[in-house]
Amino acid sequence: MGKTKIMIVDDHAMIREGLKKLIDMEDDLEVIATAGSGQEAIDNAIKLRPDIILMDISMPGINGIEAAKTIKKEMPCSRIIFLTIHDDRAYVNEALKLRPGGYILKDADSSVLTDAIRTVYKGGNYTYPAIYEPGEEYGQICELSTRELEVLDLLTRGLTNKEIAHKLLISEKTVKNHLYSIFKKLGVQDRTQAVLYAIKNNLN
Repeated sequence: MGKTKIMIVDDHAMIREGLKKLIDMEDDLEVIATAGSGQEAIDNAIKLRPDIILMDISMPGINGIEAAKTIKKEMPCSRIIFLTIHDDRAYVNEALKLRPGGYILKDADSSVLTDAIRTVYKGGNYTYPAIYEPGEEYGQICELSTRELEVLDLLTRGLTNKEIAHKLLISEKTVKNHLYSIFKKLGVQDRTQAVLYAIKNNLN
């Protein structure tokens, strides 16, 4: 099994170097890139496709949250762990809108960081300290197939099953099957709840 590939994003060189040394000591982890700015993080993420991105929030220019937004648009299922000094609720809430894999304060022990990386890589969520309790919605969007995302998008535009079928060149029965699958994966009961979920999570 190959190593988990990690990118470290922080505007302080000493922090980047320290984290790299710490992570590279682990047999199953490998730092493949570092970035000192939000723009550099975006460029490296798209080019190198790391398994895990450790993202600082406070950076000049494009901050970590804005960089994460851009990365998420290009790579919806990317696994991002915010590693920051901020435990302010406003920062936390803004970061959590992006459904990150984790949110860890920089004063955490080194074992917390490596545990978080392994947990998030396997599809879990990790926060330290317990700033929030991750809801079931985290990661669900990534379970939707490309076709299901297309159906959901058309649903948010107010199209009927018949119109969606015509638009995607599929049968109404297939549309209904996709909707059933979407409802189940998102944990919603009907079209209205699915549309609200899509709007809340910027899927429309």
